[in-house]
Amino acid sequence: MIKTFWGWHDQQLPDGTLVWTSPSGQTYVTAPGSALLFPSLCVPTGTLTPPDPHATRLRCVDRAAMMPKRRRTRAQNRANYVATQRRHNLVTRQAAQHAASGGPAPPGDGDEPPSFDDEPPPF
Repeated sequence: MIKTFWGWHDQQLPDGTLVWTSPSGQTYVTAPGSALLFPSLCVPTGTLTPPDPHATRLRCVDRAAMMPKRRRTRAQNRANYVATQRRHNLVTRQAAQHAASGGPAPPGDGDEPPSFDDEPPPF
């Protein structure tokens, strides 16, 4: 994401090493983790022709993509999830009480068992 949204550039060398360049021009070099465990895998197998750097810069000049923004906070999502589960459990309990008393079940979705999840699904 740093390449897409924050203007960083990367260069991958044939041995798997990455050279990151920040928007301010500072460079950072990262070696692949496999270099310690499997050094024979980091040996280049052939020569690579580097891409034209000018073509890459022209392609990335006009980016219209932006980071997505949340419409609701995580706390609001969690509160909504809890309220939905409580409503569902209430309808299920009411249906069970009406069934036990011999009366007709109230309208609603009483066919599904109540949810006992501690954590809501990721939003």
